[in-house]
Amino acid sequence: MSVTLRPLAETDVDHVMTWVNDPAVVGNFGWFTGKPITREAELGYLGKLVAQHRDPAGAERVYSVLEADSGRYLGQVGLHQIHRPSRVGRLSIIIAAKADHGKGHGTAAMRALVAEAFDTEKLHKLWMMFYRTNQRTRALANKLGFIDEGVLREEYLYQGAYHDMVRTALLEREYRAQPR
Repeated sequence: MSVTLRPLAETDVDHVMTWVNDPAVVGNFGWFTGKPITREAELGYLGKLVAQHRDPAGAERVYSVLEADSGRYLGQVGLHQIHRPSRVGRLSIIIAAKADHGKGHGTAAMRALVAEAFDTEKLHKLWMMFYRTNQRTRALANKLGFIDEGVLREEYLYQGAYHDMVRTALLEREYRAQPR
Protein backbone atom coordinates (compact mmCIF):
# COMPACT_ATOMS: atom_id res chain seq x y z
CA MET A 1 0.00 0.00 0.00
CA SER A 2 1.42 3.37 -0.98
CA VAL A 3 0.66 6.53 0.97
CA THR A 4 1.99 10.07 1.05
CA LEU A 5 2.32 12.38 4.02
CA ARG A 6 1.68 16.11 3.86
CA PRO A 7 1.81 18.59 6.71
CA LEU A 8 -1.49 18.98 8.53
CA ALA A 9 -3.57 21.96 7.42
CA GLU A 10 -6.48 23.72 9.08
CA THR A 11 -8.52 22.74 6.02
CA ASP A 12 -8.28 19.12 7.27
CA VAL A 13 -10.74 19.93 10.06
CA ASP A 14 -13.75 18.36 8.30
CA HIS A 15 -11.80 15.14 7.75
CA VAL A 16 -10.72 15.11 11.40
CA MET A 17 -14.28 15.64 12.58
CA THR A 18 -15.27 12.32 10.93
CA TRP A 19 -13.22 10.38 13.51
CA VAL A 20 -12.26 12.56 16.48
CA ASN A 21 -15.46 11.75 18.42
CA ASP A 22 -15.77 8.10 17.37
CA PRO A 23 -14.90 5.77 20.29
CA ALA A 24 -14.36 2.89 17.86
CA VAL A 25 -11.51 4.88 16.28
CA VAL A 26 -10.05 6.88 19.20
CA GLY A 27 -11.15 4.79 22.18
CA ASN A 28 -7.64 3.32 22.39
CA PHE A 29 -6.12 6.73 23.09
CA GLY A 30 -5.46 7.73 26.66
CA TRP A 31 -6.63 11.31 25.96
CA PHE A 32 -10.09 10.17 24.81
CA THR A 33 -12.60 11.15 27.49
CA GLY A 34 -15.80 10.42 25.61
CA LYS A 35 -16.79 14.08 25.78
CA PRO A 36 -17.56 15.51 22.32
CA ILE A 37 -15.01 17.79 20.69
CA THR A 38 -16.60 20.65 18.76
CA ARG A 39 -15.48 21.71 15.29
CA GLU A 40 -14.41 25.09 16.70
CA ALA A 41 -12.30 23.49 19.44
CA GLU A 42 -10.71 21.12 16.93
CA LEU A 43 -9.98 23.97 14.53
CA GLY A 44 -8.22 25.82 17.35
CA TYR A 45 -6.16 22.73 18.16
CA LEU A 46 -5.26 22.19 14.48
CA GLY A 47 -4.14 25.82 14.26
CA LYS A 48 -1.69 25.25 17.12
CA LEU A 49 -0.35 22.07 15.47
CA VAL A 50 0.07 23.84 12.12
CA ALA A 51 2.01 26.65 13.83
CA GLN A 52 4.25 24.10 15.58
CA HIS A 53 4.97 22.42 12.25
CA ARG A 54 6.13 25.75 10.77
CA ASP A 55 8.51 26.36 13.69
CA PRO A 56 11.88 24.64 13.05
CA ALA A 57 12.24 24.13 16.81
CA GLY A 58 8.62 23.04 17.23
CA ALA A 59 7.74 20.06 19.41
CA GLU A 60 4.96 18.78 17.11
CA ARG A 61 4.98 17.52 13.52
CA VAL A 62 1.58 16.25 12.37
CA TYR A 63 0.83 14.96 8.88
CA SER A 64 -2.26 13.99 6.96
CA VAL A 65 -2.02 10.54 5.41
CA LEU A 66 -3.20 10.39 1.81
CA GLU A 67 -3.65 7.45 -0.52
CA ALA A 68 -0.81 7.87 -3.02
CA ASP A 69 -2.79 7.17 -6.19
CA SER A 70 -5.97 9.09 -5.47
CA GLY A 71 -4.96 11.66 -2.84
CA ARG A 72 -7.85 10.42 -0.70
CA TYR A 73 -7.58 11.36 3.00
CA LEU A 74 -6.88 8.34 5.21
CA GLY A 75 -5.94 9.79 8.59
CA GLN A 76 -3.14 11.40 10.57
CA VAL A 77 0.29 10.51 11.89
CA GLY A 78 2.34 12.64 14.19
CA LEU A 79 5.59 13.25 15.98
CA HIS A 80 4.70 14.72 19.36
CA GLN A 81 6.52 15.89 22.46
CA ILE A 82 9.74 16.28 20.49
CA HIS A 83 12.47 16.98 22.99
CA ARG A 84 15.10 18.57 20.78
CA PRO A 85 18.02 18.46 23.26
CA SER A 86 17.67 14.67 23.59
CA ARG A 87 16.34 14.18 20.01
CA VAL A 88 13.41 12.06 21.24
CA GLY A 89 9.79 12.10 20.08
CA ARG A 90 6.49 10.26 20.51
CA LEU A 91 4.62 8.77 17.54
CA SER A 92 0.87 8.62 16.95
CA ILE A 93 -1.39 7.30 14.23
CA ILE A 94 -5.06 7.39 13.25
CA ILE A 95 -6.55 5.68 10.24
CA ALA A 96 -9.89 7.45 10.14
CA ALA A 97 -12.37 5.14 8.42
CA LYS A 98 -12.92 1.70 9.90
CA ALA A 99 -13.28 0.43 6.31
CA ASP A 100 -9.61 1.37 5.75
CA HIS A 101 -8.33 -0.54 8.78
CA GLY A 102 -6.30 -3.68 8.14
CA LYS A 103 -5.33 -2.71 4.59
CA GLY A 104 -1.72 -1.70 5.21
CA HIS A 105 -2.31 2.06 5.25
CA GLY A 106 -1.20 2.37 8.86
CA THR A 107 1.99 0.40 8.37
CA ALA A 108 2.89 2.41 5.26
CA ALA A 109 2.14 5.70 7.01
CA MET A 110 4.17 4.81 10.09
CA ARG A 111 7.11 3.64 7.97
CA ALA A 112 7.05 7.03 6.22
CA LEU A 113 6.80 8.86 9.55
CA VAL A 114 9.68 6.90 11.08
CA ALA A 115 11.83 7.75 8.04
CA GLU A 116 10.85 11.42 8.36
CA ALA A 117 11.70 11.40 12.07
CA PHE A 118 15.15 9.88 11.64
CA ASP A 119 16.15 11.30 8.24
CA THR A 120 14.68 14.82 8.29
CA GLU A 121 14.12 15.63 11.96
CA LYS A 122 17.37 13.86 12.93
CA LEU A 123 15.85 12.25 16.01
CA HIS A 124 17.67 9.61 18.02
CA LYS A 125 14.71 7.77 19.55
CA LEU A 126 11.01 7.33 18.82
CA TRP A 127 8.50 5.98 21.29
CA MET A 128 4.86 4.98 21.37
CA MET A 129 2.53 4.21 24.22
CA PHE A 130 -0.64 2.16 23.86
CA TYR A 131 -3.16 0.17 25.88
CA ARG A 132 -1.79 -3.28 26.63
CA THR A 133 -4.96 -4.75 25.07
CA ASN A 134 -4.49 -2.86 21.77
CA GLN A 135 -3.38 -5.72 19.54
CA ARG A 136 -3.40 -3.64 16.33
CA THR A 137 -0.82 -1.19 17.65
CA ARG A 138 1.13 -4.06 19.22
CA ALA A 139 1.39 -5.74 15.79
CA LEU A 140 2.40 -2.45 14.15
CA ALA A 141 5.12 -1.80 16.73
CA ASN A 142 6.47 -5.31 16.19
CA LYS A 143 6.50 -4.87 12.37
CA LEU A 144 8.47 -1.65 12.72
CA GLY A 145 11.04 -3.19 15.08
CA PHE A 146 10.03 -1.31 18.23
CA ILE A 147 11.20 -2.82 21.53
CA ASP A 148 9.17 -2.74 24.73
CA GLU A 149 10.59 -0.49 27.43
CA GLY A 150 8.01 -1.14 30.09
CA VAL A 151 4.43 -1.19 31.27
CA LEU A 152 2.75 1.68 33.06
CA ARG A 153 0.36 -0.16 35.33
CA GLU A 154 -3.21 1.13 35.60
CA GLU A 155 -2.17 4.37 33.88
CA TYR A 156 -5.51 5.45 32.38
CA LEU A 157 -9.07 5.30 33.62
CA TYR A 158 -11.44 4.62 30.73
CA GLN A 159 -15.02 3.35 30.86
CA GLY A 160 -14.80 2.76 34.59
CA ALA A 161 -11.68 0.59 34.52
CA TYR A 162 -7.96 1.26 34.80
CA HIS A 163 -5.81 0.20 31.87
CA ASP A 164 -2.14 -0.69 31.60
CA MET A 165 -0.09 1.13 28.97
CA VAL A 166 2.87 -0.35 27.09
CA ARG A 167 5.75 1.93 26.18
CA THR A 168 7.78 0.78 23.21
CA ALA A 169 10.63 2.50 21.36
CA LEU A 170 12.96 2.41 18.37
CA LEU A 171 16.47 3.86 18.33
CA GLU A 172 17.93 5.35 15.17
CA ARG A 173 20.71 2.72 15.04
CA GLU A 174 18.11 -0.07 15.27
CA TYR A 175 16.18 1.53 12.41
CA ARG A 176 19.35 1.87 10.29
CA ALA A 177 20.21 -1.82 10.90
CA GLN A 178 16.85 -3.01 9.53
CA PRO A 179 16.84 -4.50 6.03
CA ARG A 180 15.32 -2.18 3.42
